[in-house]
Amino acid sequence: MTAEKSIARASAPIDRPPSGADGAEIEAIPLDGGSAPLIRRLLSHLVLMDLPAGAHLTEQGLADALNVSRTPVRKALTDLQAEGLVEKHPRRGYFLARPARTLFGASLDFPALDEDTLFERVATDHLRGLLPAILSEQDVVSQYGVSVRLAQRTLKDLSDEKVIVPGSPGTWTFNPFLLTTEASVASYLYRLAIEPQIILLPTFSVRRDVLRACRDEHIRLLGLPSQDRTARLAFKVDAAFHETIATCGGNPFFHSGVAQHNRLRQLLEYRDAPDEGRMLVWLKEHLDIMEALVAGDLKEASALMRVHLVNAMNHRSDDPLGSDAR
Repeated sequence: MTAEKSIARASAPIDRPPSGADGAEIEAIPLDGGSAPLIRRLLSHLVLMDLPAGAHLTEQGLADALNVSRTPVRKALTDLQAEGLVEKHPRRGYFLARPARTLFGASLDFPALDEDTLFERVATDHLRGLLPAILSEQDVVSQYGVSVRLAQRTLKDLSDEKVIVPGSPGTWTFNPFLLTTEASVASYLYRLAIEPQIILLPTFSVRRDVLRACRDEHIRLLGLPSQDRTARLAFKVDAAFHETIATCGGNPFFHSGVAQHNRLRQLLEYRDAPDEGRMLVWLKEHLDIMEALVAGDLKEASALMRVHLVNAMNHRSDDPLGSDAR
C-alpha cells in the first residue's frame, strides 16, 4: 500500500454505526465486503444475522453464506478463536463467545486486503505451494475471501506484470521463467544497467528527507530480533531503498522502471530469501550508499551501487561475473 493510501485511510472520518435498543453497536459494513478479507466479511455476516452469544457456527454454513470454500472459513474461525471472539468445543465445533451485534468494533481490528497486498499474497502463496497450478478467478475469491471485483483487478495486475500468463479462457498459470536462475541473472543485469546510472543523472538530487526516512527503516529492521526479520519485510525495505534512489533521480521513466521491476522480482526474492548473514551485508551496503550520497560523493555512491548489485547477483547465481565487482 502506498504512503498516500495509508494516510488517506488513517485520516478518513469513521462514521459511528447506529446502535440497537440496548445501545450495542450494529454492523454498518456492506455484506459485499469490497476489499475486506474474509474475516471481516464473516464478522459482518454474523452481526447482520444478530446471532446471540453461544450460537453454533458451522464451517459449511458460513462457507455457503459467503460463497467461499471451507478452508478459508476454518482459518478465519481459528483467528477469531485466538482473539477470544469465538470458542471451540471439542467434537462440537465453534460457538460465538459474545453477542454478534457487539462485533462491529472487532471487525475494524482486522486489516483490509488491498490490491498490492493481495498481489504479494498470491505470489508468495504460489511459491509455498498453496495455490493450484492453473489459477482461476474463483480460486482467488475462495482462497482469500475477497470480492470478485478485487480478484479481477489483482489478476489483471499479475498478468500485466507477467507474473501469470493466460491459459485456457478464464485461467492463468504462473510464469515459469520467473523462477529460473536465468531470470535471476537477467534481473540483475537489467538493474546493473539502470540503477548505478540513476545516481549520475544530471537531474539527480540528494533528498535528505527521503534518504533519512529510508535510513530509519534500515535501522529499525536491524534492531528487530532475527526471527522477526522475515523475507517479506526484508524485501519491502530493500525495494523501498532502490525506489528511494530512483526518486532522487528526478526522472519519472527511471523511477517507473525500478518500481515495476521491484514488483516483478519479488517472486525471485521470496524464493531465494537471504540468510541472516547475507541480509546484514546488504543492509550495510545500503547504508554505505546513502552515506556517500549525503556526503555529496555521487561517483562513489554509484560505484557502491554497482558493487552491491554484483555482490547480490554473485550470491544468488554462483558468481557468474567473478568476485572482483569493481
